[in-house]
Parts: sequence; C-alpha cells; structure tokens
Amino acid sequence: MTRVAVITGASRGIGAAAAVEFGRLGYAVVVNYHSRRDAADSVVEAVDQAGGKGIAVAGDMRVREDAAGLIRAATENFGRVDTVVCNASTPIKQAAFADMPWEDFATKVTDELAASYHVTQLALPVMRAQRYGRLVYVSSGQAERPGAPGMIGHGSAKAALNTFARYVAYEEGPHGITANVVAPGYVRTDSSAAAGTAQIEAHIAARTPLRRVADPLDVGRVIAMIGSENSGFATGITVPVNGGVTLAP
Repeated sequence: MTRVAVITGASRGIGAAAAVEFGRLGYAVVVNYHSRRDAADSVVEAVDQAGGKGIAVAGDMRVREDAAGLIRAATENFGRVDTVVCNASTPIKQAAFADMPWEDFATKVTDELAASYHVTQLALPVMRAQRYGRLVYVSSGQAERPGAPGMIGHGSAKAALNTFARYVAYEEGPHGITANVVAPGYVRTDSSAAAGTAQIEAHIAARTPLRRVADPLDVGRVIAMIGSENSGFATGITVPVNGGVTLAP
C-alpha cells in the first residue's frame, strides 16, 4: 500500500520541502498550489526523483469547493488520504495593534482558520473510513510569544490555529486520526533573502543555541516525521522547530 500525503501551499518554501521529504518516504504526494503552476510542477518532479509520485492540484484552501477538489484529486488518483499538511499561507498585514483596522485583523484570523478548516473537514470522512489519518498544521512560534513588532494579527491567527488543532486531535482520536502542530521560528526563504534580512538573521542566529537560522528543509523533515506512520501515539502537541531560540533569556 502506498501512503498518500496532501500538502497545501506546497509550491515553495516549507510546503515544497515537506513534499520532497514525503517523496523520500515513498508517499504519493498531492502538491497544492495557488497560482504558480510552474513552481508546483518543479516540486512534483523533485518528489518523483526522491522516490515518490507527485501530482499538482490548484486551489485556494479558503474556498471550500477548491478544498473539496484537492481531496477528490487525492482519492481519484491514489485511492486514499493518509496525511494532510495544512501549510497554505495567508497574507500578513503588519501593523501595531493601535493602528490596525478591525477588518485587517479579522480577515487574517478568518483566512488562517478557513485555510485549515475546509480541507480538514473534507478529509475526515476518508480518514475515518480508513481508521487512519495524520493531520499536521504549520503554525508559528509567534503564537506563543511576540517575535516582532506589528505581528499581532499573525500571532493571534496562529494561536487560534493551535487551539483548533488540539480540538481536532481530541475529537478525532477515537477514529485513529492524530492532529499535531509544527511551529517554526524564523525560516530563511527566497522571499526573506530577497528582503535583505542579513542583519536580522545574524541577530537571531546569535541568540540560537544551534547558531543558525532554519531553512525550509529543517521544518519539512519534522513535518514528514510527525505526519508519517512513525508518529502514531503523539497527538494534540505542538513541536517547535526553532533551533532552541526560546531557551535563550
């Protein structure tokens, strides 16, 4: 039997790294993307080269019909859904609380939850029928403590996601389904590198026991571990992937 992983927001960054790691484990991987089909196709090729079997499926996970299409693509192509990784990102509008309009704050929280809510709910009937499922939610260390000025919307949205995941874990455990959170700290990506964050990265690395910042593969490997058969009795937990930076005073 070939296990099947569905990964939202998988055309780049953490999602792409996780997709390739599941490929290394021999999974069939459904690579969801929003607009960059060329990038998604590159990830599919990398999944295939790693030993898995990938397909690319477009969709905005905030839209229930798109989420339904993603789960349908997995079942029609591969017959099952073993793992769902909710990684699709939603726009961040940085602003101090005193200056943030309610509409911006509410949109961030609502979009963050919608991007996980629909695909989770739609995958559950398949997982329940299998008596097996792994749900992984990509959150942020900023859900636990402020990491930068102006990130109150992002941090609040991710904190809500963490609570959502714990409730899913509690309710779905009797059906053989686990739900866990992976919470990265700062991760070096193409977008962060282009923004010229060398000084920020140096500061974070100096405060991190491992003396560097994360790259997407660091997080992708943890996602694959938590989302695989090797993690069968861990549920409702949040795994920080931050090099130990929160240990620093």
